[in-house]
Amino acid sequence: MKHLRWHWRLVAAGLLALVVSSLALWLADMLGVSKAWINGFFLVASIVGYASIGIVCRTGNAQEYYVAGRRISAPFNGMATAADWMSAASFIGLTGLLLAEGFVGDGQHAGGLAYVLGWSGGFCLLGLLFAAKLNASQAITLPDFLGQRFQSLTVRWLAAWGAIVCSSIYLVAQIYGIGLVASMLSGLTFELGVFLALGGILMCSFLGGMRAITWTQVVQSVVIVFSMLALAVAVSWKTHGHPFVAVAASQSIQAMQQRVQEIEADPAERATREEIALRVRELNAKIADPQTARLQDRQAIAHDLAQAKTNNASMRDIQRLEASPAWRETDPDSLMKIWLNEREQLVQALDRPVGFQASGMYGFNPGWFNSVALVICFMLGTAALPHILVRSYTAASPAEAEKSIVWALSMIVIVYLCASALAVLMKSYLLTDLVGAHFDQLPDWAERLRMRKMALLSLNDYNGDGIVQFADIRLFSDYVMLAVPEIARLSPVFVGLIAAGALAAALSTADGLLLTISNAFAEDLYFQTVSPQTTPLSRVMLSKILLMVVALVAAWFAANRQIHILFWVTCAFSMAASTFFPVLLLGLYWPGMNREGAIAAMLSGFSVAMLYIVSNHPWVQAQFHLSPSDTLWLGLDPTCAGVFGVPVGFAMGYVFSRIHTPKK
Repeated sequence: MKHLRWHWRLVAAGLLALVVSSLALWLADMLGVSKAWINGFFLVASIVGYASIGIVCRTGNAQEYYVAGRRISAPFNGMATAADWMSAASFIGLTGLLLAEGFVGDGQHAGGLAYVLGWSGGFCLLGLLFAAKLNASQAITLPDFLGQRFQSLTVRWLAAWGAIVCSSIYLVAQIYGIGLVASMLSGLTFELGVFLALGGILMCSFLGGMRAITWTQVVQSVVIVFSMLALAVAVSWKTHGHPFVAVAASQSIQAMQQRVQEIEADPAERATREEIALRVRELNAKIADPQTARLQDRQAIAHDLAQAKTNNASMRDIQRLEASPAWRETDPDSLMKIWLNEREQLVQALDRPVGFQASGMYGFNPGWFNSVALVICFMLGTAALPHILVRSYTAASPAEAEKSIVWALSMIVIVYLCASALAVLMKSYLLTDLVGAHFDQLPDWAERLRMRKMALLSLNDYNGDGIVQFADIRLFSDYVMLAVPEIARLSPVFVGLIAAGALAAALSTADGLLLTISNAFAEDLYFQTVSPQTTPLSRVMLSKILLMVVALVAAWFAANRQIHILFWVTCAFSMAASTFFPVLLLGLYWPGMNREGAIAAMLSGFSVAMLYIVSNHPWVQAQFHLSPSDTLWLGLDPTCAGVFGVPVGFAMGYVFSRIHTPKK
């Protein structure tokens, strides 16, 4: 009890420090302190604070390093689970997704509500089905549990590789998010931002393993919830004069209805959409015959360049012609990627609903099917993610493991409600401030977002009338959350605060993922098979070394690739659901499940999900001259791969278990 009281005092002290520092920085802003200093404080304080916890909680004890001594009480285990869960996609991606896609989608694709319902529902499944039983097993990793349950090194190896692949996909997206936030706060390049924040991760997870990660995540959960709640309340107060966020969102939706109808009926909006549709058809023709299209484009540009030079055109006009991808790119594959990316953006602009639901939606349609499929994938994936399941091992008892899910879900609900309300309030700003504005008289926040080093807003005058239409707007939904304080014209303190929350979300998830991957390599692929007699201290040391190697590789990959955070995270859920949910459910609740069934379930589920995701990737389709109609099953998006992988996993697990059951 004394330990519990002391831990609660630490949490209260951390929250008080956050509130006091935010108020102090707000006062500093009023006194004229630059935004760069305010943002820099949040970045330095976050990384130094988390690293300090890692130093204090450093350990060489195997039980402490792998499962935090199995003595974390339900409230703190729940807070750590919530922080582990609320990744960059949840914190900075959900508001942008709801803003761009609406709650129920565009009639073709799933809306943001599918993410909220699926992610929240997955915790209910985890608490009901797996948390207590995994805690009672006394395992230290998910592959360790499956290897013990089926008494098979092969099962352990397959589970370890499945955990590594699923967690690596998730990890790269988190580190990419960390780079975005760190570079925004510090003013450094994106690549330096990645490696700067990576130092904070390694100081925590490298020194103390799960023990340090747990207490870091407890603090990070406080930062995440406080920053989201503070921003939502501030925007509510700014827009409606009261702090009741849900009420403000409801008022905004009612006020927006008339504006949405006006925009949808505007002839200029329809003309813009017609121009976009024409460009999409042109791109389809180019993609169908890239060699001819590139030759024709180069001939047209050469003619325009010659004419411009003859007429003594300005250097700016000449440089604009020379900057065309068809003139600049010599590799047809690179040009194809540019065309595919442009087509994807234009199709999204056409499909994006003006309000929070596309007009004319009724009955069942591909959007509803995608929404239902995505909810299923998220629910099953949440209940099967290796870095979330390991939280069941750190709880003090099976009962505490179940209670910790309730604590985690309560914190997650606060964040999701605030994110949903912010999406509504931001859509109101978009429709009233930006749509209808002249391109040479944009709102001040729009100009700032366009001119930033890492632009959060893009505008294109497709119909050439000089006025912004809704279809002209492109917000970078993966990280538009970082622009909310500027759009609402709040103090720069809120920019730093929300970035600190985003950094906490990405760092906490990255910590858990790194430990999961390094433990799978060290404990499951090496020690339990190659060198089972190694001392506990040597095991911990090798895990630490592998953790550092994995972190550096993931950081290099994230720094050299443009990542769609939400897409990668969604694919990780489908992969985890397909690989682990069938084998876990059958292994825990069906006595007839055996080693052969477990192997078949994991291999088949993983293979089907991976095949569906890869075959529907734009680059693969371009290389093999495929179209979505050739590779989509039932019209479902590739992120819904789990709805095919999970049933196959269940079927193969059952069939192979029956086939290999010894006859009496």
